[in-house]
Amino acid sequence: MTAGKEMTEPRKSPSPVRGLISYAELQILLAIILLSLIYAVTLPDSFATSGTMLNMARVAGILLVVAIAQSFALIAGGFDISVGATMGLTSVVAATLMVSGIPIGWAIFAGILTGAAVGLVNGIGIAVFRVTPFVMTLGMLTAGRGLAELIANGGTIVGLPRAFAMFGRNAWFGGVPSASCIALIVLVMAWIVLQRTRAGLYIYAIGGSLETARVAGIPIVGYQVLAYAICGAFAALAGLMLTSRVSVSQGSLGQGYELLSVATAVIGGVLIGGGVGRLFGVVLGVGLITVLTTGLDIAGVNPFVQQMVTGSVLVLAVLISNLRSGRVSLFRIQAKKTDP
Repeated sequence: MTAGKEMTEPRKSPSPVRGLISYAELQILLAIILLSLIYAVTLPDSFATSGTMLNMARVAGILLVVAIAQSFALIAGGFDISVGATMGLTSVVAATLMVSGIPIGWAIFAGILTGAAVGLVNGIGIAVFRVTPFVMTLGMLTAGRGLAELIANGGTIVGLPRAFAMFGRNAWFGGVPSASCIALIVLVMAWIVLQRTRAGLYIYAIGGSLETARVAGIPIVGYQVLAYAICGAFAALAGLMLTSRVSVSQGSLGQGYELLSVATAVIGGVLIGGGVGRLFGVVLGVGLITVLTTGLDIAGVNPFVQQMVTGSVLVLAVLISNLRSGRVSLFRIQAKKTDP
């Protein structure tokens, strides 16, 4: 292998089964199974039902698309806390077009284009003007939310076409939730980009080491912008799916997905700082969060307590990620404690 290829090769997690699943992913899978069994035993009449399973599939489908979007920004070495605002902005743009008589297909296309434009602005600000990802995406979160509320006139847009329900509320192929089908399509597309194209290789390389990628001759600006544009487009798609599911549009739609998208991606093994992450892990992270929150919701746990649990899980996932990557060592912490 040449030196150039070594510099641009994405870092991969060790795997016990020829790269199919890592030890960390296996632990998440076992946690999902254990949590599901606990809920099934303690809530047999409400959790272990076909209705609950279908609802979880719809919720997980939307969350998976947002988490995949977030993964592109994370793998490239940044993050995007404007994905929720992008979902809301996309929702009101597409809904406004649909209620005004524009065909559904064109409204969906305009919505995804809107999300891609938001991601493009984020990417340019971060890659070209060197604005930190936090400041840039926080600014876009605020601006996007404000623009969405302005378009919706601070209210709710109703009267969406019935056919739009096929995009996130109805079922395809005789009973499979459409949100799950769309999420599977997005998953395959994202996997192809990240694992089978030069663009994916470069995105991993940029996140792994910006300086090494620069020395290797990778056009950093272009691929950073591309990562954020893809993030925005997928977040927009998730916003359309959520709009279809609830049958109304609001500027605040998508609020809260900023935390959830980061949490699921990080829990799934995507490293904050970039360069590491597998989509299979993201799928497992989505599964864990979905099972956890669904069970808590059915059990009647206070929503604020649920937020506390989700936040705690995120912090724990980051801590475990840092321990695995060697950024933090328990031995080093212990040594510091014993220093005079």
